[in-house]
Amino acid sequence: MDKEAPATRRPRKKQGYHHRDLRAAVIQTALELTAQRGGPYFSLREVAQALGVAHTAVYRHFANKAALYDVLIQEGFIILHRFQTEEQDRAAPDPLSRLQALTIAYLRLATEETGFFRMLFENRPGLRPDEGQGGGHQERAFETLLSAIRSCQEAGLVVAGDPAQIAGYLLLAPHGLAAYLTQPVSPGLVNERPVRLMRAEDLAIVGILPVLTNPPPPEDIAQRFFRRTDEADEQNG
Repeated sequence: MDKEAPATRRPRKKQGYHHRDLRAAVIQTALELTAQRGGPYFSLREVAQALGVAHTAVYRHFANKAALYDVLIQEGFIILHRFQTEEQDRAAPDPLSRLQALTIAYLRLATEETGFFRMLFENRPGLRPDEGQGGGHQERAFETLLSAIRSCQEAGLVVAGDPAQIAGYLLLAPHGLAAYLTQPVSPGLVNERPVRLMRAEDLAIVGILPVLTNPPPPEDIAQRFFRRTDEADEQNG
């Protein structure tokens, strides 16, 4: 049974919904609650209350929370794959640029579709391991990353090894940045100012450095990505 979470907003005024309208409204409300609460911590009864409809109306569209999760997860990975395609199309055609583009796509999901991001990558309470898998779209998004890694390996740009293991490493940095970008919490303060988080475009390069076959020299890395804050401010005007 779904655990009720504290209400975060007043229920909407009760209104009539056509069949498809209510289904879409349930999905949107579930995403809003997920974004607000830092994860999918809501019940179907709560969704119904927020929409101002009887909870039985929601159950006509989604038999249980797992069924709603599955739809949301499927749509979330479809959006992630769309962002992957868009960013790779914008990138230079070389394999390394196309791999770096996937970091930007991941961070776009976190900042532009926060509800979907948290639905995909936060704990989903009450689900069995075989529930809420998103209809195979997760595999398509992950295969895009694997394919980009293989292309870099074939070009001699990325070290040899299991592409899946390399992918697991490459996901760590963007996920960490995404976690901070989707919450109002700084990782720390320096001189009473929040730590400056790295731009997505820079992280896309820095995160790959340890697996490059020919990384730039340390001096170049330090100057490009890790200048003192006052030096960076002066250069940026």
